[in-house]
Amino acid sequence: MTPGLRRQLEAVRAELERCPEGLVAHVRRVRAEALDLARIWDVDPVRTELAVWGHDLFRAHSPSAQLRLARETGLPVVAADEASPVLLHGPLAAHVLRERFRVIDEEALAAVRDHTLGAPTMPLLAKIVLLADKVETRKRDRDPALRPIRRLARRDLDLALLCWADWKWVHERERRWLGHPAHWQARLAWVREHHTEAALPPIRPEAALLPASENT
Repeated sequence: MTPGLRRQLEAVRAELERCPEGLVAHVRRVRAEALDLARIWDVDPVRTELAVWGHDLFRAHSPSAQLRLARETGLPVVAADEASPVLLHGPLAAHVLRERFRVIDEEALAAVRDHTLGAPTMPLLAKIVLLADKVETRKRDRDPALRPIRRLARRDLDLALLCWADWKWVHERERRWLGHPAHWQARLAWVREHHTEAALPPIRPEAALLPASENT
């Protein structure tokens, strides 16, 4: 860890703590979940905190402000974003972290950018932040279906992501919400990866790989 990374973390945290109290409380709950997962999966806690404190910098902005800022910064805006501009708050935050706070950690930036919809390929840190954001205490109390996803994340992050994507798909269909094409592409990639891995032959014990003369 460099002193510069710690300074970036403190600056981003100070900025987030100016947000509404409820949002700050949510981020603190996400921080607790993310640091626990970071410990389990051996991810640097300072980089984890940087992504956590940065992921919701624009969550409290109005829909019109999020759309305006996205267009001003040149972010791509599709129909699903126009229907639900809150989906832009991650990409907006990643842009500001890079441009204003001089964050150059690409994995931390990916974690911030993709924490709402996911992406076909995600670094370990991004998977941790997304899942921590979805299963923090308040959310899983509101929807108990998220509890087994939280438990699964401690054993298999990729499978937990896929289960969350299934939960999200049902959640959106029940509410007749417009799904986002970026999330659908991520989900398809996760499904392909899971089934490819499931189709691989089982790992053979090392002894079985030895010549017969050495295996007696």
